[in-house]
Amino acid sequence: MGRAREIGEGNSSSLREQRNLREKDRRMRMKHLFSILSSHVSPTRKLPVPHLIDQATSYMIQLKENVNYLKEKKRTLLQGELGNLYEGSFLLPKLSIRSRDSTIEMNLIMDLNMKRVMLHELVSIFEEEGAQVMSANLQNLNDRTTYTIIAQAIISRISIDPSRIEERVRKIIYGYIYFEA
Repeated sequence: MGRAREIGEGNSSSLREQRNLREKDRRMRMKHLFSILSSHVSPTRKLPVPHLIDQATSYMIQLKENVNYLKEKKRTLLQGELGNLYEGSFLLPKLSIRSRDSTIEMNLIMDLNMKRVMLHELVSIFEEEGAQVMSANLQNLNDRTTYTIIAQAIISRISIDPSRIEERVRKIIYGYIYFEA
């Protein structure tokens, strides 16, 4: 019977050592994870664990609010409603091109907060597409600029392609919007 006790006692000390090793490993993993968390939350100084957890929680809440704000801003921008998301907000340009026989008329309304499109750039598009510009006007009213161009085909038997003119004008307009910053 003496031997059975010795084996039993050996097993209990062995189990205790295993528990101690598991606990030591767990503590080392937690220490490592806290050091990683600390490097993200407070890289300049080491915080006690309770403060670190509080800081990480508030940081995560702040990130979540930022993500929600950006999602809302994206949704609003995709709907075309720029609103007053930031001080320099502007309205999207409005372009209309009408064609009748060999005459074409373009009206463009742009916000003054956007970089200004030069009238000569718009006129050159019409001329390059085979039109003779009969009148070209630029008018500033309040916070908007209005461009009006009326052109006629140089050769009346050959009409002007309004979709091609519209495509080129849009490239100029949106090139200014997206590459302004």
